[in-house]
Amino acid sequence: MTHRLTSGFKQFRDYQLIGFSRDVKENMQNNPIFSQPPAALGDLEKILPEYQQVNNKANAGDEAMRFTKKAIRAKVITLLTELADYVTLTCNGDPAKLVTSGFELARPRGTKAMGAIKELNITADRTGEAVIKVKRVAGAKAYVHQYTTDPLMGDNVWVTQVTTDPGYTFTGLKSKEKYWFQVIAVGLNDQKSASPPASRVIQ
Repeated sequence: MTHRLTSGFKQFRDYQLIGFSRDVKENMQNNPIFSQPPAALGDLEKILPEYQQVNNKANAGDEAMRFTKKAIRAKVITLLTELADYVTLTCNGDPAKLVTSGFELARPRGTKAMGAIKELNITADRTGEAVIKVKRVAGAKAYVHQYTTDPLMGDNVWVTQVTTDPGYTFTGLKSKEKYWFQVIAVGLNDQKSASPPASRVIQ
């Protein structure tokens, strides 16, 4: 059976597209399978920090940055599409090689798409703690709970806890510090659905 990559990243929200692009970049760099990547890989690495910064400003209400973000988003999708074509040609349908690129395989026909996470609820009433929770996602087998420090940038390191529950309590956080949180639901065939990142100042 010949496998192929999905182009579903074109429908990602901006924060999802940034994270996905970062994964592709990190997986393809220094990967012996992709020893001669196109210039698009280097171009993607260069544009991602700007995309992250512009997205943050646009989300903060900067109208000018919203238009700039649209142009950068279109460029990122073009670069990813070029890289996906290169990966497809290089791997010749081999799923073991395809998945090392960071791109996702197209779902087998008949596989039900996993539900989306529309809202992330955060409670930070206790000192050094934050309780994060999402509604249970249809088709999810596990939930990846994450937090990182402020500001939210492309090179942030996320602290991760994987559970089968859509809620989790993080402890040991610094009081009066601002943190960003998100939850990623994981389903069959490596399907993923991420919540919008949300921030809180810890008590």
